[in-house]
Amino acid sequence: MDMKDAKKVVESLNTNKWGNIMLSTNQIRKFLAGVNGIHNRILAYQGAGKMEGDKLPQDIVDEIQYVKIKLIYQSGREKEVKSFMEKADIERIMDDIGDSKKKFIAFNRYIEAIVAYHKYKGGN
Repeated sequence: MDMKDAKKVVESLNTNKWGNIMLSTNQIRKFLAGVNGIHNRILAYQGAGKMEGDKLPQDIVDEIQYVKIKLIYQSGREKEVKSFMEKADIERIMDDIGDSKKKFIAFNRYIEAIVAYHKYKGGN
């Protein structure tokens, strides 16, 4: 999971007959907000000296899984979100994070790269 993978994910997303990406940023905004919220909580824990090393506190691990479940629900409602989730391998990657801060930070960067490429490729 790196920046090249993020670019490949965006390039593989479904497009309409005009070549526009059908997945809108709005469709994944809650997911993106959830991931960014977790990242901000990690930074706050670090700043307060409540977290050392690579191990995430259990409440953050639980929040990661909750955000994943919300995306699974949304993917059941919207086929473009489901396609995105499958092509980006979101469920497996989020399960693999476990309690690793390093893996979560890499995931957060991956999601940010997907959003950046999505916008660059004309996603709205």
